[in-house]
Amino acid sequence: MKIISTLHNHCTLCDGLSTPEEMVEAAIGCGFTDFGMSCHGYTPFDLPYSVESEESYLKAMADLREKYAGRIRVWCGAEQEYFAPLKERSSYDYIIGSCHYVLDRETGEHIDIDGYDSEFARARDELFGGDVYALVADYFQNVVDIAERQRPDILGHFDLISKNNGDGRFFDEGSRRYRDTALAALDACADTGVVFEVNTGAIARGNRSVPYPPLFMLKRLHERGTKVTLTSDCHDRRHLLTGLDDAAELLKQAGYRTVLMWENGAFTERPLD
Repeated sequence: MKIISTLHNHCTLCDGLSTPEEMVEAAIGCGFTDFGMSCHGYTPFDLPYSVESEESYLKAMADLREKYAGRIRVWCGAEQEYFAPLKERSSYDYIIGSCHYVLDRETGEHIDIDGYDSEFARARDELFGGDVYALVADYFQNVVDIAERQRPDILGHFDLISKNNGDGRFFDEGSRRYRDTALAALDACADTGVVFEVNTGAIARGNRSVPYPPLFMLKRLHERGTKVTLTSDCHDRRHLLTGLDDAAELLKQAGYRTVLMWENGAFTERPLD
């Protein structure tokens, strides 16, 4: 299928490896009509991996949009961290809601479950007494809260909790306890009408061989009639399209025949074939 846009992308204004201009030029090279930047919204406990301020980011994006007017439509989005809601939501064209941390409610520390294995293990052991499924449940409750309370346009990498779980090193993704927890959260999020992304970012970075979410979750989303969009969660201009064709094939296996793409300021439904 022809990819004309993606919305989940990062650059050197947050934790990306390519400059904003390099990202837009890559999108033009891919034949995109529209390109969305979604740097991590200002998150004080995640600097320098988030933008320095909302104001500076919005200004940089306005300049970028003006610079490339007539060549490609540039859209200003943000990936909003659950624990750091944006101040000026109305200033953005769209919001991706994501959770990358769990909270130590005694100390107020945010522990990264999107980073190193050692941090994931520390969260499991220090906050949940070694019960990894309690950690999983806490994460998924945060994701439900994102969908129900923060009402983003797109729900980011729904099952990020599995990022560091290659070869099942932390928990059994086929276990009833995991799947029941994940699917209950998925149902609650889908009830809000949020668009789920099929995110291939971890494939480009070597953490996973399949997108977020996996096939059994995509089948449930299809059964519910939930709308989905393809994203590469790109941090390097070379990977703007990485994994998207395979993700489209996975969607077909789940029963999908269409996918949402952003075009001229709104989602349009396009056939997967």
